[in-house]
Amino acid sequence: MDEKLKTANTHLDPPKIKTSTLGVLTAFTPEIFRSEYYRLILSGITAAAACISSEMRLALIRDEEKWNLERIVSRHSLDGALILTWRIHAPDLSEMRLGEKAIPLVVINDFIPGLKMNIVYTDAASGAKLAMRYLFNRGYRRVGMIQAPSEDSVDARERERVFREMLTEEGNELDPDHFKKCDYFFEEDGYLKTMEMIQTARTLPRALLCFNDDLAVGAIRALRDEKILVPQEVAVMGFDGTERGSFVNPPLTTISQPLEQMGREMVRMLSSLLEKGQPSAPLQVRFDSQLVIRQSA
Repeated sequence: MDEKLKTANTHLDPPKIKTSTLGVLTAFTPEIFRSEYYRLILSGITAAAACISSEMRLALIRDEEKWNLERIVSRHSLDGALILTWRIHAPDLSEMRLGEKAIPLVVINDFIPGLKMNIVYTDAASGAKLAMRYLFNRGYRRVGMIQAPSEDSVDARERERVFREMLTEEGNELDPDHFKKCDYFFEEDGYLKTMEMIQTARTLPRALLCFNDDLAVGAIRALRDEKILVPQEVAVMGFDGTERGSFVNPPLTTISQPLEQMGREMVRMLSSLLEKGQPSAPLQVRFDSQLVIRQSA
């Protein structure tokens, strides 16, 4: 072999291996990154993505794009996508079509029976039942709720349904003054609605079930500001099991979702779909909620 050719061959770049490009699609809003719920899911996604060869892209979608998935997929050159937002949910996505740009999608939570989507979820109704049974077993009968904006969340609607049904089954009538619906999902919303309840209700509930831990932390802060003892006068219970709840005073009793593990499962599921193709039935993985007993209830 010609010596010059031989030398040139030794400097040839190795053949490039095509890797998949996976997208994390979420709303163009800082609200997503303010929520520990989503930060924990993203932490799991990031940890799992570090172990695979695929490229990961964060795609922030503006409301005016109306979640045109075909356009989004084309613009970001995606081979698969994880959907992570409270602006659009699994039931809505199941009605969409990607046309010729069809790619595998994986969503998280907001599960409904019969859903034809790849999804990782915890059952909202089971978690709410776990919370209500705990409160009843602790002797709390007059239970109120700090609710999230349910029009934006299937899980919120399910938790409220179970809350109302179990109160009725226990023979307890819900005082309308003990139910407050927030505009958003954050601590300040829980604070403002709990303060409104304190200032306007004839009596306070013996316990408050909050849609998530952020609202529960806000509720505890409002009660403390008004010198109302937690849990001696009003017990407070959250949802999600975020780390922050363990540092509030008193530490928050909550229903925990394994959010980081669920984020990792989303990546594993999407990688499997890209490798093996979409099976005849959608992939749907359910995780169990767990009761975490601390001092607030």
